[in-house]
Order: sequence, then structure tokens, then C-alpha cells
Amino acid sequence: MNTQFLLSEIFSDAWALAKKNIWIIMGFTAIQFLVIFTTFLLTGLGGGALIQNVIFGLIDAFFTVAIYQVFFKLIDEEGDPEFPDFVPSVIKALNFLAVKLIMSLLIVLIIASVAAVYFFNMPQIDTTDIMTWKHLPLLLGILIPIVAYVSVRMCFAVCFIVDQDSGAIEAIRQSWILSKGHFWFLLLLFLVIVGINMLGAMALFVGLLFTVPLSSLMMIVTYRQMVNSYADGEEEILLEN
Repeated sequence: MNTQFLLSEIFSDAWALAKKNIWIIMGFTAIQFLVIFTTFLLTGLGGGALIQNVIFGLIDAFFTVAIYQVFFKLIDEEGDPEFPDFVPSVIKALNFLAVKLIMSLLIVLIIASVAAVYFFNMPQIDTTDIMTWKHLPLLLGILIPIVAYVSVRMCFAVCFIVDQDSGAIEAIRQSWILSKGHFWFLLLLFLVIVGINMLGAMALFVGLLFTVPLSSLMMIVTYRQMVNSYADGEEEILLEN
């Protein structure tokens, strides 16, 4: 497997695709933001936090799968996307939702385990005020790296779901394999994406209509480059391991 990937090349490819299809991606992202904002207002009036989280999770899953379907078509095929391309597969959306749930549960389990060990000999600790300077080493030195590691290793799960029709567990396994040995590169990619979206937010948040889909394009371009870097026959590793 070729292990040489360049952030500049990934950004350049994603930028070119985003510029070429700017009105499509900005229009779709605007609709997504509008739906989320409207849902927030409606659920805020008549629902609790649990209902909000469930609805937001479903909306995010369906919109994410839809835009990834469109982006994969833009990368792999010639021509503009058509309306059916924007209609998300229900199965794929539910698989992506399951991935997010599994990832959240895994992170919570890790955090709970680490916290239990850390506080085992501190029975008198004030658990109502965990976010103190006293506990900063735990938060920064242990929890954040663990969360970052799990997030990076699972970052391609949605790509496998959309591109290869993988189920939730299979997509997580494939993402874990594909990202093996590339943690620091992918972490740097994540930081670049965060920086890009911060710039988008600074432009009165209107810039997010472009930077959010650009971020997704960067992840898809990275995924495609990494998958394509496997030699003939070697790609079976992603399917059989």
C-alpha cells in the first residue's frame, strides 16, 4: 500500500470539485441548515432534550448520507447529479446512525472507565465540579487523546457505508483497517478541517455553507486516495480481515 498522501493535493482536489459545483453544494447545505434550525425551534417548543437529540441524529444521518452520495458521484462519474442522487438510502442512513451510536457508546465507556480508575482513590471528590484545574491532566492528557483516536480511526465509516453498502459494524471494521498507520496524518487533516470551518464561521457563518461541504469532500478525496493506494488484490484486506 502506498502510504504517501499530501494534504495540499487533497485540499486542491476537494477545492476544485467544490468550486465547480458551488451552487449545488451551497444550496443543499443551506437546506440542511434550514431544516436543522426549524427542527430546533419546533422541538424546543414542545419536546425535551432526548427528543431533540433523536430527531437531530436522524436528520444528520439522512443529510450526511445524501450529500456523500452526491459527492461520490461527482468524484467517480462525469456529469451533474440528478434529483435521485440527493435522496438518501434509508438503510445507509440507519447504518450511519448506528455507527454514531456505537461510537458514542464506546467513547462514553472509555471515559467512564478512565474516570473510575482516576477517581478510585479520591472518594471525597466533588463530582459536581469536575471541570477544575485539578482535573485538567485527566481531561487533556487522557480523555481528549482517547476521543480523538477513536474518532480518527472511525472517520471513514460513512464512506464505506455509502460507497460499498457496508453495514454499521463492517464499516467500522473497514475504517479501522484503512486508517491503520495513518493516525497522525488524519489527525492533521482533522485540524485543517477545523481551521477551515472556523474561517467559515468568522464570515458571519455564511462561509459555513461552503466550508462544511468542502470538509466532507476532503474526507471523501482522502478515503478514495487511500483505498486506491492498495495494490491489485491487496484491497481484499478491507473485505476479509
